[in-house]
Order: sequence, then C-alpha cells, then structure tokens
Amino acid sequence: MKKKIFITLCIIVLLFSCKTTPPAPKIEGLETSSSFMQANIPLISEYSLDNGIKVIVKKQDTNRVFTMSVVYSGGLALIPQGKDGLESLTLSMMLRGSKKYSYEDIKRISSENSSAMSASTGIDLSWLNLTTIDKYWNQMLDVFTDSIMNPVFDEKELELVKKAALMDIKKRMSDPYDFTVTKLHEKIFKGHPYSIEKDGTESSVSAMKIEELKEWYAEKLTADRMFIVAVGNFNPSSLIAQLNKTIGKIPVKKNEIPEVKKLDIKQNLFTEAFEESKGIAYIRGDYIIPPVQSKDFTTLRFTYTILNELLFEIVRTQNAACYSVWTNAHGFNSTYGSLVVFKSDKPTKAKTAFDEAIAVLASGQTINLKGQGIKSGEGSVTKSSGNTYAPIAENLEAYKSKFINGFFGNQLTNSDAAAQIMYSQAYYGNPYEYLRMIDKINAITSEDIIRVTNDYIVNGKVSWMVVADSATLSKLDKSKFMKFTGNVKK
Repeated sequence: MKKKIFITLCIIVLLFSCKTTPPAPKIEGLETSSSFMQANIPLISEYSLDNGIKVIVKKQDTNRVFTMSVVYSGGLALIPQGKDGLESLTLSMMLRGSKKYSYEDIKRISSENSSAMSASTGIDLSWLNLTTIDKYWNQMLDVFTDSIMNPVFDEKELELVKKAALMDIKKRMSDPYDFTVTKLHEKIFKGHPYSIEKDGTESSVSAMKIEELKEWYAEKLTADRMFIVAVGNFNPSSLIAQLNKTIGKIPVKKNEIPEVKKLDIKQNLFTEAFEESKGIAYIRGDYIIPPVQSKDFTTLRFTYTILNELLFEIVRTQNAACYSVWTNAHGFNSTYGSLVVFKSDKPTKAKTAFDEAIAVLASGQTINLKGQGIKSGEGSVTKSSGNTYAPIAENLEAYKSKFINGFFGNQLTNSDAAAQIMYSQAYYGNPYEYLRMIDKINAITSEDIIRVTNDYIVNGKVSWMVVADSATLSKLDKSKFMKFTGNVKK
C-alpha cells in the first residue's frame, strides 16, 4: 500500500513539473553567439496559464525589484474609426478603482509600498505595468490583478480621466513639433490604422461614454490578446500559481487581430501654417523602411546613428540651419523612418544641407573621428588636424562600440529588460530576439551601410511636412523637397 502511494506521489510530482518547468529553448546559432546572449538565455523561461496566456519570466536576482507587464496585442488595428483613444481610456480606468480597492486605496497602498501601477498605449500594443519590490509583491499583485479582473468603471473617475486626456491633447497640439507630426500623419496615414490617434482626439475623447469602455473591456481585453512579461527574482512555479487564480481565469473570445497593411508613402510636400512659430520652421519627412524582422532594419537603425552625427555637423555646425536634427526608425508592424529638422529659420537650406549629409554617407564617408576629434568627458572635444570625412571602414568599429554601449544602457533596470522582452515577443514571436542585437551589429559591413543609405534614404519616397508661420512658408523653395538634392559620389 505504501509503495502504491509513493508511486502515485511521484507521478503527481512529475506531472506538476512538466506543467511548470518549460523545456530548454532551442536557439539557432547559440553556440557562436555573443557572451551576452549566452549568459541571458538561461535566465528566460516561458510558461502558459490555464487559459493559454503566455508568461515570460526573466530571472533577475541582482536587485529586489519585481516588474510585471500585462500586454495586449493588436493596438490601433483593432480600434474602430472615430473611437480614437478607446483602449487608452479603458486601460486608464482599470487602474482607477476595483471591487476590492477604491482609487484612493490604490494610491495609498502604492505610495506606502513604494510601488507603481501604470497604463500605456502604443501603436501595435497596449500594456499595464506593475513595479514593486519583493517585500510588497503579494499585496501589490492582489491590487494589480483585482484592477485587471474587476474594474468598477466609475462615471466620476471617467470624467477626471477624460479631462486629463483632453489637457494632454491640447498641450500636444500647441507644441509646434507635435503639431507637425500629427498633421503629417493625417495626410500620409489616411485610411490606415495608424491614422488613429492612440490617445484620442478632442472630439473622440469628449464623446466617449462609460458603456463603450465597459464593452471594450469585456469583449476586447481578453486572454487571446494577452501575454505577460515578469522580470525579477521570481519563483516561477509560485508566480504561475498566483496568476492562474486570477488572470488565468480571463475568458478567451478569439478576437481576430487584423493584419496591418504596409504603408503607402509617396514623394510629397505638405505645409501647415502655425503663426505662433514666428520665423521658425519645423520639418519632418517620413518614408518606408524595411520590416522589423529583416536584416536591413537593424542595419538601418545602426546607420542612423552614424548619419545623425553627419547631420549635426553639416546642417547645424557648418550651415547654422537648425537647432537640432536627427533620423529615426519606427519599428512597428508597418515600419517607417523619419527625417527631422527641429527649429530652423532657413528651412530650404536645412533641407539641402540634410541631403548633403545623406550624400556623404551614401558615398561611403563618415565624420573623421581621428581627424576631427572625439567628444570626451564633460562635452569637451579633443581636436587634431585631418580631413573632415573618412571612409566608413576607418570608423566602423568605433561606431559599433558606441551603439552596443547604448544597447547595454537600455538593460540597466528590470523595467528596461521587460520592455526589450515585450518588443521581441510582439514583433519576432519569441522573447529572445533582442539578445541577438550585439551579433547583428557586429555583422554589419561598410558595404551594408552604403547600400541601405542609398536604397532606403537616397532613393526613398519621402513625404515632407513643413510647419511655420505664413511669412516663412511663403519663402520656401518647394522644389527642393520634391527630390533628393545631394550629390552621391560613386
């Protein structure tokens, strides 16, 4: 009899272990990957709750911070036309009181426990986040999960949330650069899910009713859209058991997430008057870049870091044509890049100088770091003689080191790590992809940089928006914005 009981217990333990202990991931190329990737892979594990929600846990035992993000996929592609801000308002309201905890309780407990709960809405994702320390984890998890499972959607709280949202919208539209971005996207994103303002518009927020939020919560914030990322010194088995009692009971509704079609951006120039700018123009150009999952996307991201230094040197330093200037890659389901001139009293000159900087890189040249000096210490520059520009190959390793150092800088906190894992899962379908970044950067060649600069920037179709007062706009040479004006040397 005792033998039978022992065997039964062994079977139960074995079954429980199979459910809570995931198999070791099979990672292609792990043997030859960076030491950073090899060290971090064993720290990441994947689990499933009873309702199918994936839980990704990264073991972090160097501090006492516990971070957990509950992520909803789909983003703007799910939002009905005219309902801008619907998911943002719904998530905000979920943290404004639950069955067990009033909003005053939530604020008090969070303050007493040095903890924070927040709601965020992105382009393709939305998420709720809890950050606390191990000592307060159980209490804060109860507050957090009750907010997710049992929000009360109080009418008075909604009016306060709407008021705050409307103030943010007015502030955004009174800022000339934010106004520039909004007006550009109204033009080039028309008919695309990305035309929806994630935080809402004045009209959509003002018209939003509590019943709409309750319906969205019940029908759309469901298990089939969700995954969870937890970073800290967690006991995974205990965490999964805790979550199964709450979030593991969220129903599956089989919401179909629409595929986000590729943006269609054409060469164009738009202008908008903003009289308060008083002689200063704000310029932004957006264009198509390769998908997030492609090698060229990473190469282009790295290329922008080199181009940004050329832009600062040529547009600002040599031509005094702006206050600041930069490029950026937007790694969403439908990717696009941005070219930005911030505060220019010479918008036409700024555009031609911008193209000149691009042409230098497209011709295989970068700032001559050895000849022109490298920034060090408190912004000082050590100068030496030499040519202004040098072949990319001469400075490539220095730029790679700078990029990789910046990458490491984005891993410093548990929240940073959670954000990286969340992005990897959402856009690559696995939580490990961000760990490959060092290897991807080290594989980039000078020829790769020249190619992507020519293929996507020089030969790209850029839609420009120039925002300024009427007098400044009247002097704009529009022809310079309808073509690339730089001289690429072969």
